Amino acid sequence: MLILACMAFCNCGMLFAQVYFRTERLPFNSAVASEMAPVIYKDGIVYCSNRKDDIVLVTVDQDGGYLYNLYYVENKGGKSWGMSQPFAEELEDRFNQSSTCFSADWNTMYYTATRGGSGRAGDLDQGDTLTNGIFITTQSNGKWSVPEEFPYNSDVYDVGYPSVASDGTRMYFASNMPGGFGKFDIYCSDRKNGRWTQPVNLGPTINTAESDVFPFIYKGTRLYFSSAGHSGQGGLDIFYSDSTDHWQQPENLPRPFNSRYDDFAFVGNAELDSGYFASNRKGTDDIYVFASTFPAFTTCPKQVEESFCYEFYEAGSMDLDTTSLRYEWDFGDGSTVRNTRASHCFKEPGYYLVQMNVIDTLTGEVFFSEAAYDLNIEPLEQPYMLLPAKVAVNENIVLDASQSTLRSFTPENYYWDLGDGTIENTLIVKHRYTKAGTYTIRLGITGTSASEPGKVQKACATKSLEVIPRK
Repeated sequence: MLILACMAFCNCGMLFAQVYFRTERLPFNSAVASEMAPVIYKDGIVYCSNRKDDIVLVTVDQDGGYLYNLYYVENKGGKSWGMSQPFAEELEDRFNQSSTCFSADWNTMYYTATRGGSGRAGDLDQGDTLTNGIFITTQSNGKWSVPEEFPYNSDVYDVGYPSVASDGTRMYFASNMPGGFGKFDIYCSDRKNGRWTQPVNLGPTINTAESDVFPFIYKGTRLYFSSAGHSGQGGLDIFYSDSTDHWQQPENLPRPFNSRYDDFAFVGNAELDSGYFASNRKGTDDIYVFASTFPAFTTCPKQVEESFCYEFYEAGSMDLDTTSLRYEWDFGDGSTVRNTRASHCFKEPGYYLVQMNVIDTLTGEVFFSEAAYDLNIEPLEQPYMLLPAKVAVNENIVLDASQSTLRSFTPENYYWDLGDGTIENTLIVKHRYTKAGTYTIRLGITGTSASEPGKVQKACATKSLEVIPRK
């Protein structure tokens, strides 16, 4: 695997419950060359490869290996892919081009390329000193501009693996610059007043004595990266770490993402139910797709919070003000209200005998019952989540779907999306949030009905949860 050649960036959420994902090697991988560093771009992906291609200028590096170029391949839908085409040919003027990372509008690209040397890629000399650096280019009228160098590129060490926050204000990258903890460390730099600030090392919680590379930042607070130094399954593994006021101890992503080989550079869509990663588990660096085995839930309404409140009145009641008799509503749940009109909220659904009685105020006894009603209160048909309205960071909470009401089918499976990238497949979930904010929780339920045996029925709902800083 060529560590310095290809890097990538994406917004990827936390991948818990990996048993709910399937993976597959993509068909456009070549037999002997390397394909890696996929990044989602419009309707497909951009990736890099050192394949020998008749439509790309074939050049070699100082060791005689083919250089890496950028390619774009369109996803035609599902498992159907178009033909790979060279991407940004106007940038193919020197050595390796790799490490794509795009702004939200696709018009700014950050990438890693080889720098230094005495001329174009075809003019490399054995004595040329080459390093990797980060370059920034913008697109106008379908063409990419002459790239600008990241100001902390160097002639004596490598800078690469850019990962830029969605608002463009912070860049994470890897470098073997002096003063680090290992072979490659992860750094960050902020963009202030149009300039990038002096890089800051993320520290020993993230960085090890080995190579820590391929940083991916998610929502500004969760870092994904690949490492050979943290305890993993073998080779490069993918890890994540959350940040509140400091980086948490990295967690290893289990199978099917990590294996005993090099597994690295995965990207995901906004919902994190599909995406891509690279691995050499089949012998060469290849690109794999991953997809959630959870059923898709779309157009999920907000959960309705029912109060079971009603107003009662009896149109035919008489005027009893001149007597010791008074009207009294008995709601059948132990509550009474002495009036001809009454508002009442029941604590829970159920059957209630609601009576309008005439009470003798002198004795407190029921003089007679003027009306009686059988009231059947049924909850709204919807998936229903029991959870607190507000919790603190790192507070253990329970999320319960047992009070869901679905009359049209029998619930069989429960699917939780907890809004922080965590998914679960149980009736009751225990969880804690590591970062303050407002999270949208989605509960999906599937099952079958007697009227349509064999057909999967689905329903879903969402609810917001506020997570506040711990005092």
